[in-house]
Amino acid sequence: MKTPEGPKRPNKSKGQRKLTREKYGEAINACDSSEFIDCNVSQIARMYGLDGTALANQLRAHFPDVIPRREAERRRMGIADNIHRGVRPYAEEAYAEAVELLSRSDISVKEAAERCGVSSSGLRQHLRYYHKKLVKNRSHRYEEGMMYPRAGTVSGNGSIRRVSEEKIMKYAEAVEMYRTTSLPVTEICRRLDLSVSSFRNHLRLWHRALMFERRGATMSVDSPSDREAFETKRYCPATAEKYAEAIKELRLGSGSLTDIAASLGLKPDIFRRYIKEHAPELWEREGMMQSECGKRIKRRTNDKYAMAVELYRCTTEPLKSIAKNLALQYNSLSSFIRRNCRDAIDAHNQLCTTKAKREPGGESGNTPPTKR
Repeated sequence: MKTPEGPKRPNKSKGQRKLTREKYGEAINACDSSEFIDCNVSQIARMYGLDGTALANQLRAHFPDVIPRREAERRRMGIADNIHRGVRPYAEEAYAEAVELLSRSDISVKEAAERCGVSSSGLRQHLRYYHKKLVKNRSHRYEEGMMYPRAGTVSGNGSIRRVSEEKIMKYAEAVEMYRTTSLPVTEICRRLDLSVSSFRNHLRLWHRALMFERRGATMSVDSPSDREAFETKRYCPATAEKYAEAIKELRLGSGSLTDIAASLGLKPDIFRRYIKEHAPELWEREGMMQSECGKRIKRRTNDKYAMAVELYRCTTEPLKSIAKNLALQYNSLSSFIRRNCRDAIDAHNQLCTTKAKREPGGESGNTPPTKR
């Protein structure tokens, strides 16, 4: 047990008010000390000019560990009065149905009391004294509902969010256009003279599944991980239609990414970023890669010259002959090998030197010219 001059208990949010703490502070410290262990709570309250029931209520609400600890110590010392303290059996039975209802639903305490035919104030006090965990969990759901509002869930004040008939009628045409067309939200609001921010908020609250569908998401909006998926950046259908023809030509291999973007009036950098996010298989084909010597080269260019480089590395055939046989531009192939395949040049020269030593007068391979 603590001494009377023990540390003051801090005033927490949703706890005792400052004036109440000043009024009952000395009596609470006395109840929690060993000096007054032979007195019950009512006697201590009269010592400080307080009401015994009010002091006991303060202890139950804000310091629930004090009374059980006092009773255990008094029984150990043999001075307990053997009076039942805590929730009374008949009260626990009367409020059991309402407590169960509140634990598995988000209805208000008043509504639960009306359904079960009990006093709402008595139920609220019963919860505050004997079901603190339930009260804490409901408060946490209220806070979460305020931060992440969703249709049909509890809001910050404990009420269930429901869309009004007025808003349904106001945004009905806009929602239908959002569902059936690829127009962006700004264009829909411009045509119907609506506020963009208000319409977006209406969609987030009451048409989340439609927003998922339009963004290309496939997750259920009721799963816990939806928040992360919903925040993932996706392009709207209008953007997908904008790049559809360019992606089709890129898949057919009718030209490079830059040439296709220029022919269709697209910006190559933005098109390249769109390909990276939404067509990773094309990005792998068109993007950059790291060569064996550590240099970054285009994957498509590397695939184009891969066979020629391998032939040049493993044979003594001249580079011009290799380029002609594979229908490649000699100057482009020579430049690529000179910049990125110095090991192939060394291997080719070594083969040519060995062949020249074995066969005097033999023809040496064409080494790509080096810059002076």
